[in-house]
Amino acid sequence: MRISELSAKTKVSVDRLRRYDAAGLIASQRQPNGDRDYDEEVLRQVIFIAMSREMGFSLAQVAAYLPRFKTGKLSSGEMIQAIRQRVAEVDEVIAVQKALRKMLLSHIGWFKSKKRKTP
Repeated sequence: MRISELSAKTKVSVDRLRRYDAAGLIASQRQPNGDRDYDEEVLRQVIFIAMSREMGFSLAQVAAYLPRFKTGKLSSGEMIQAIRQRVAEVDEVIAVQKALRKMLLSHIGWFKSKKRKTP
């Protein structure tokens, strides 16, 4: 299938698909006219890559899981564990941001208490 068809079926932009191809995450064959041609199996791979990226996995992390996904050897349990790790990372970012918010509000209070009173 052509790259435009793959894009339409997966809702992944053509530019992004080209990047995945260039990075070796997906494979295409070149037609005599230079167009990329993708096998049907690439659909699943692109969906897996897109979902992984939406969850915040880096391309390097996706590249590590993808070979096992392609061969059907990536278990649901492994992916659940990886997603739980992402949740823990997000929770840590949220905790840091909440602490920063608390400090910022504290500083507002401090500056308000130091404000000169107008006569």
